[in-house]
Amino acid sequence: MISFEDKQTKKNLYRRVFSWITSAALIGGGLFVVLAPTPYLVEQPGPVYNLLADIGDEPMISIPDQKTYPVSGDLSMLTVTLKGTSQKGASWLEVGLAKLDSALSIINITDIYPEGWDDAKMDEQSDLMMLDSQANAKGAALSLLDIPYTTEIKVTMVEKKGPAGNILKAADTLLTVQGEKATGLEQVRRLVAETKGERTVDMEIVRDGKKLSVSVLPKQIDKQWRMGIYVQTVPTFPFEIDVQVGNVGGPSAGQMLALAIYDKLTPGELTGGKRIAGTGTIDLDGKIGPIGGAKQKMYGAQRAGHKWFLVPSENCDQVIGNVPDGLKVVKVSTIQDSLAAVKAIATNTGTDKLLTCTK
Repeated sequence: MISFEDKQTKKNLYRRVFSWITSAALIGGGLFVVLAPTPYLVEQPGPVYNLLADIGDEPMISIPDQKTYPVSGDLSMLTVTLKGTSQKGASWLEVGLAKLDSALSIINITDIYPEGWDDAKMDEQSDLMMLDSQANAKGAALSLLDIPYTTEIKVTMVEKKGPAGNILKAADTLLTVQGEKATGLEQVRRLVAETKGERTVDMEIVRDGKKLSVSVLPKQIDKQWRMGIYVQTVPTFPFEIDVQVGNVGGPSAGQMLALAIYDKLTPGELTGGKRIAGTGTIDLDGKIGPIGGAKQKMYGAQRAGHKWFLVPSENCDQVIGNVPDGLKVVKVSTIQDSLAAVKAIATNTGTDKLLTCTK
């Protein structure tokens, strides 16, 4: 026979167990909502690097065989970091906090990582883009100084299963394409498209010092005629310019690298001791192109104490309405624009005439 006290004790135990289960469910559910991954990444300001300074124990830019000059101030490149990876997005908590911080942006994972890409592949591509950016920056700086250099059109990548997989090799130098002197990627794309897969693309190349004639029949891939190669203009410089950027990748340091190289090779202190940051890709002709993460880089510059920021004119849509307090943004389209802006800032002369992003 069960007593009244026993029944009451069981009821109290059931209540406790139910309360514990309910609390655990609420806590677990709350943790899931807060910590569970999302399909988003959070883009935030990353480290800032003064290209006129050292990284570790080595100068970021050294030119050992040429006379170089003292420098001062900052010509800084900016970086952006991501919360989340290709496999696991930022947490809901991180996404929620990002909505409260004007320096952060929320982006879809697929906007950063193409289908089939992972972090390792992205890092590899980022490193290649940095090397390309360095080469272009060196060429742009030397052009400003009227120092000649040579260029070659190189095959830099060959898809093994592509039409040219068994015909061309990375490091082959293109001399002619369809009888035309090789000039670069856009020319190759145009001539490949003109074949419509009905005839071969005939090329003269140099491989290991030997001139060869080769032919590739393009195939249609993703609705475009392709040979399955990547072609790049590769410069050869008359002297060594060594660039150390640590683990930073991507193409967006090109503008500031060119300015820093120019500063090291010219008398006087280009910045006049001022702290100037900037971003933007650059090509060998000195054209400055757009980048991603302009808003985050502006906040990175401001938080690092910079007063001036050079931005590609094509990034003005990301600049308008997002400039942090105390930062002056100058839009530029060429390295000549950048150089003129830095000189104006250094001497505090004509800064009111520098171009800005407007609606």
